[in-house]
Amino acid sequence: MTRKRKELKPVRLPVRWARGAQPPEEQKLSAIIERMATRLLRNPDVIPSEPATVAALTLAGAAWNSALGDNVMRDQHRKLVDHIDWGGAIPWAELRSNNTDQLVAELAEYKREHYPADLRRIVATELTPDGNVRVHWTAPQNVVTAAFPSPGNEPAAVKAKLGHPIADELVKEMERFARRKVVDLNAVITGAKTADELQKTVATREDLGDLNPAHAIYVYAQNQVSVMSEQLTALKQMDCFAKLIAKAEDEYMPSGPPMSPLTTSFFTCWAFFDACIGSGDETIGTTAMAVGSAFGMHKELLRTIGLMQESRMGIYAHEGIEKDLVVLRELVTERVCRALSPSGYRGRKGELWYVRVLPPPLPGLGEHVVFTTPYVLLTPGKSDWQAYFQRALPDVPQQARLEAYERHMKYGPSRAFWSEFVFEAYANYRRDAIFLAGLPDVPGSRPHSAENSGRIR
Repeated sequence: MTRKRKELKPVRLPVRWARGAQPPEEQKLSAIIERMATRLLRNPDVIPSEPATVAALTLAGAAWNSALGDNVMRDQHRKLVDHIDWGGAIPWAELRSNNTDQLVAELAEYKREHYPADLRRIVATELTPDGNVRVHWTAPQNVVTAAFPSPGNEPAAVKAKLGHPIADELVKEMERFARRKVVDLNAVITGAKTADELQKTVATREDLGDLNPAHAIYVYAQNQVSVMSEQLTALKQMDCFAKLIAKAEDEYMPSGPPMSPLTTSFFTCWAFFDACIGSGDETIGTTAMAVGSAFGMHKELLRTIGLMQESRMGIYAHEGIEKDLVVLRELVTERVCRALSPSGYRGRKGELWYVRVLPPPLPGLGEHVVFTTPYVLLTPGKSDWQAYFQRALPDVPQQARLEAYERHMKYGPSRAFWSEFVFEAYANYRRDAIFLAGLPDVPGSRPHSAENSGRIR
């Protein structure tokens, strides 16, 4: 059966701000998203096709949310674009690039620069039959839609679920509590005391002053997430997280050698930012950000927590030392970064490191940060790890393979996959580094696997 090609109606996006002139001080989100989408067009003076228009709007919405630290649309934009009914047309020739990750990153930076205080979160973008742009958004929880009739299930409509049901329910419950006329004073007083006690565990200004600024920013943000985690996991909506993390604590007793090969820095990053629940990949980090956004957390702290939430562990080749920074190249992505190693371990060229590397937290800072104590992979070497990724990742085009790698390193095939690898691969340690041996999919290569030690897990 041959499919009849759909006749596409040309839709012109506004072009009067496309060349960098300052827009007027209006805050209608649909107009802002149109403006951002226009920046993606290869030739803004030419009327784009409907597929190119919808693709640009999809990317603009994904970029807007990404700049707020909400990456559901960013992570799903390729799937959304793939499901649009192009009617046989190809939109990429009309856009500046077919590298959608790059386009989203550029627009996210544009949003941060021009609308840093706008915390509205986009639920969906649509193109109506008459060529208007419609944006659904939350502020932060009530969905707001544009004031013209719904176009129904048009092929050009692009919708993305919020994907955070736990956080949404929790924020609504907290808002209901805040509006109650009768308040349990004992609960409020007890809660305030608990919050005060927890805040005493946050690194002081003097403590942070002893750290490199890039590292200090992340330490402070993680401390605040830790405080929020203690409070949030006591609520019924967060039972699933509390049980998941308690089970992992019982299993691995994280603290660092000689008690456990799982360091506190490794485990807490996993617990806050990687241990996900549900199809929306909710974590304590995404929940803390949702609560913080709803109740006035400073936007810079929100942004920093967002950077930590987006982060993951990776396998890096040590390529030398430049001044006080370690030069690391990631095996699969080939990304190179020059990073602080706050543990004090700087290693030597040729080593392989399994670490969580965070980006520079502020535009003026150039250093990445190795946030976890380095796990140094003694054996096998680089070629064996590259062969492991050939086995572990699907045989798909490069972009899809990189996406699979990102997910593999952040979540693993199972929640305990990477924790179990560290536990079983432990070989030795020193104060500033832990040494591992073996591969995740070769049990006999890991010193403490059941195959080698007879340990039943």
